[in-house]
Amino acid sequence: MSGTPVDAPAETAAEIPTATEAGLIEMVLGIPATGPRILGTAALPSLSRLSPVAIAERAQIALVDATRLAAAFELGRRAHAARARRGARLTDAARVARYFGPRLAPLVHEELWIAALDSHGRVRETRMLARGVDDAVHAGRSTILRTALDMAAVGFVLAHNHPSGDPTPTAEDHAMTEELRDLSYALNVPLRAHVIVTPSGRYHPVLE
Repeated sequence: MSGTPVDAPAETAAEIPTATEAGLIEMVLGIPATGPRILGTAALPSLSRLSPVAIAERAQIALVDATRLAAAFELGRRAHAARARRGARLTDAARVARYFGPRLAPLVHEELWIAALDSHGRVRETRMLARGVDDAVHAGRSTILRTALDMAAVGFVLAHNHPSGDPTPTAEDHAMTEELRDLSYALNVPLRAHVIVTPSGRYHPVLE
């Protein structure tokens, strides 16, 4: 049964930094005594990767409450990514993996992202280029290059994830990246790197 969230009293807000994970879940949902039961269905990292529908089914809570919890997880990911973006220089595969890992590694579907770089290799802007299914994602070469130009990139990098945990590039990953590299250099907006990240932290450069 869904509860009705209420404003957190001041004493509860002060407890946030020291609250347990179960307690934080209850603060988000506004439903007492649900945290331990929800956490009992999956470890927090696994729970954070699920869609609202999957959370609702696994934790046996209303979809509106599962959506609220999924939104909280997404805010956490974005906050972590925002901290990593400050002054980030994406000059090699390891840096690209560390930069995009917090956003992409927890996902259960594939996403392809671009980071526009300035002349010093620093990030100007990032955008998602495509969202795929469990084991595939696709964005056209022209779409990627138009996006890089629209972001006023001096150069750019790409990153996508393999939810399977195997960072090995596919034949399609290699073919797309090699063609895109040649096209990008012809436009004088070079593709500097393309990296695959995974939930375990393993990564593999398609191009570096």
